Amino acid sequence: MAAEDQAPRTKAHPDKAKKRKKPKKDKWGQPLASAAEEPSVEPGLELPAEGVEAAAQLDAPAAAAAEAGSYEPGKVVASGLPYTNTEEDIRKLFGFYGPLRSVQLSRFPDSGNFRGLVFVCFESDEDAVKSLDLDGFKIGSRHMRVERCRMTTASNRKRKAEFQTDPEKSEGCLSAYVGNLSWNVTEKDLRAFFKSSKIASIRFAIDKRTGGSRGFCHVDFQDDESLERAVAMNQSELQGRPVKVAYSVSNRG
Repeated sequence: MAAEDQAPRTKAHPDKAKKRKKPKKDKWGQPLASAAEEPSVEPGLELPAEGVEAAAQLDAPAAAAAEAGSYEPGKVVASGLPYTNTEEDIRKLFGFYGPLRSVQLSRFPDSGNFRGLVFVCFESDEDAVKSLDLDGFKIGSRHMRVERCRMTTASNRKRKAEFQTDPEKSEGCLSAYVGNLSWNVTEKDLRAFFKSSKIASIRFAIDKRTGGSRGFCHVDFQDDESLERAVAMNQSELQGRPVKVAYSVSNRG
């Protein structure tokens, strides 16, 4: 029979049957694009093309004004420089991009040595922007960082002023902090420097790694008059350096 000659039909197993994926729709019932064409933001949060353009036109002047007002014109700050660099080295490096107005090296307060940070001021803001090409430039084994110098706010100026304020004299204090000393300054040099005061002892800060001076010391005086005369010599020059003299924070007693 014809019916017997026909092969029996079998139903596909429901687990093996290929399921048709329903197209994804957004919350308005509109089909979404395929995965390859999916937008990078959630549908419904995008502005229309004319809205994006209008927003950009409105935000551009504000952003430009904010950026222009947040940086000091013509000034950049560079960090990560080798401590052996001199002002002449830095002027030669940045002077390639245009005339310089000033170069200010940041130094360690105790030793007065260059700390690898410098503020460079160009005569034009355009040259300052060009010098940003030095960001990541390798000097020796170090990669320097160069960026625009931000404007100093009133709060930052206040904190800086508070940090730079000399400590007040504590009761019974007979010691002074003496900083920004040359590496080769000796006790004999300091006694000659404070010759108008009676010195009890001098305690140099020693670098444990090198065994050399760290560029500052504490001087104990025999009486209060000697201490006052010494503090009055703050910023006096010793071996070509302005010496920092202030009341010691912790009195040895």
